Amino acid sequence: MKVAVEKYRKPDGYATRYWSVIVDGELLAVTLYRKGAVAVARAITNPIPHSYVSILEDSPNPAATPRKPTAGVATYRTR
Repeated sequence: MKVAVEKYRKPDGYATRYWSVIVDGELLAVTLYRKGAVAVARAITNPIPHSYVSILEDSPNPAATPRKPTAGVATYRTR
């Protein structure tokens, strides 16, 4: 799989200020910033999730459950 990040060109050839992510010669995404296009390219080429990415699933760890509101924490009351 070949992934490329390059300046986006409209179908008529006009260059824009946007950046594109191209996978195997096919347009995948268009972003405003190059940094965003690089992040998309990195996300699809690196299948191993990072440690800071959380997966929504049941956790056996009780510390991961939401806490009850405690003193000092703002709560909102409705009528």
